[in-house]
Amino acid sequence: MIIREARIEDAQGLLKHAKKVYREGRNLLTAPEEFKVTLEEEVQWLKDNRQKGHFTLVAEQNSTIVGMLNATKGSRKRVKHICMFGISIQEEYCDNGLGSKMINRLLDWAKEDKDIEKVCLEVFAHNERAIHVYEKLGFKVEGRKERHVKFEDGTYSDELIMGQFI
Repeated sequence: MIIREARIEDAQGLLKHAKKVYREGRNLLTAPEEFKVTLEEEVQWLKDNRQKGHFTLVAEQNSTIVGMLNATKGSRKRVKHICMFGISIQEEYCDNGLGSKMINRLLDWAKEDKDIEKVCLEVFAHNERAIHVYEKLGFKVEGRKERHVKFEDGTYSDELIMGQFI
């Protein structure tokens, strides 16, 4: 497994990855049918992220992207000291430490940035596997948005806000 920073030429692989993980479960905000990003839009997103100093990682197995992590730095003066991240890993590659390795790479990157003091995330309260990883890596629950997400079957999930000062 290779973990590396994303490149512009990863756009197609990132699209395939996103389509797969959106179909795999109920742990991501985007419903599968809502994801309609074009190759051109993905390329532009990667370029914009690089230009803004954000951090995007991919995890590759046999030249296929199976995981990604994206961290965005605060763009306004009063939140310049934080970054928010999201991570997605294809189900068959979970439970082997990949998420922890990717998040540790993010934390190393954030510690090197002169502005970042805190790393934050949001996670569905039912995603116990992810919450366990985040807590193991030092993140703490800072808040809860009740019934924040409503699924197609009418059920709800709370969303937890987690953070870690670095």
